[in-house]
Amino acid sequence: MISMTGYGSGDSESNDFTVKTELQSYNHRFLDIKVKLPSRYQSLESYIVKKISNRLSRGRVNVYIAFKQTGERYRVIINEALAKKYWNSLNRLQKVIKSDSSIGPEVLINLPGVLETSAITPSVTGFKRQVVASLNEALDELISMREKEGGRMRADLSKHLRALNGSLIRVRARLKKKEKEIEEKKKGRPSGKSGGEKSGVVNVKEETSRLDSHIIQFKEFLDSDDPSGKSLEFLCQEMLREVTTLGDKASDSLISRQVILMKSELESLREQARNVE
Repeated sequence: MISMTGYGSGDSESNDFTVKTELQSYNHRFLDIKVKLPSRYQSLESYIVKKISNRLSRGRVNVYIAFKQTGERYRVIINEALAKKYWNSLNRLQKVIKSDSSIGPEVLINLPGVLETSAITPSVTGFKRQVVASLNEALDELISMREKEGGRMRADLSKHLRALNGSLIRVRARLKKKEKEIEEKKKGRPSGKSGGEKSGVVNVKEETSRLDSHIIQFKEFLDSDDPSGKSLEFLCQEMLREVTTLGDKASDSLISRQVILMKSELESLREQARNVE
């Protein structure tokens, strides 16, 4: 059993930059993945969604991917063509004004456009390579946390399921006792009297039988490692239906008390089932 709640992070470093991936997952009816990437690498979103979909089946997953430059952040480029134009113009000017002073290339550095700088950013291919490594690490940590939380949830669900089954056992014992009392009363009645009291006991046997079947199914899902959250939620709805009908049909204070307890346990089961993948 796996919970839908968890967190994972991963880092991958190259010579020039580091990629950090963070994953946060929460309850959701389906698998809903939201990816936040640096704008230059938005084309990788579908690839990231597919990678996560291969390992998760349910839950809202928020993905945060960022990179930090660790090498040189800028490169300096000399505009050679423009520098030559400046140089030729300066030399012509020197002849026009008949100057004997020498002109060195250092003069060109301060002239507009000769030196240009541009930011060094990872290529999409290089960035993707590091994203894969950091994403896999983050997914491993996320799934590990979801599995640990799932183990705690399984224990809690099992506790509430046992309590529910205990109430059902007490209801059946009460029904059996009532049935026995009715049978004993029938023996002392004149032959013309109706035995209609028994019908109320017989009618709820269908509800208790279906409830028992649902409890068995619920336990089987608890023992399975396959995603079962939707199935558990469905069973909770069906069990509540049977318990409600049982309470409506069985006019007995002791049974009514157990019905209240069963509804309380079912509410706890349903709340927890919403967290199961």
